[in-house]
Amino acid sequence: MTELAQRLVDFIQENLVEDGDDVKVDETTPLLVSGLLDSLRTARLLNFLRKDVGVKIPAAKLDPGNFRDVLTIVAMVRELESV
Repeated sequence: MTELAQRLVDFIQENLVEDGDDVKVDETTPLLVSGLLDSLRTARLLNFLRKDVGVKIPAAKLDPGNFRDVLTIVAMVRELESV
């Protein structure tokens, strides 16, 4: 697992999984289908990406397909970093 993927997994596990939920997040956990990402949690994730990772996600990338799981988020971040 890459460093970025591990940071995202840790952030999601610690900040987006509700207390009492028996969910173990990994790189392929379906974030939307599982209900881990709703509008508020997505905003928190975007804030983490901007402040802690240093990548601002433009509105054009706010497509559900880019937030399926940690692997797709990492791919989107890498693409944005290369621009």
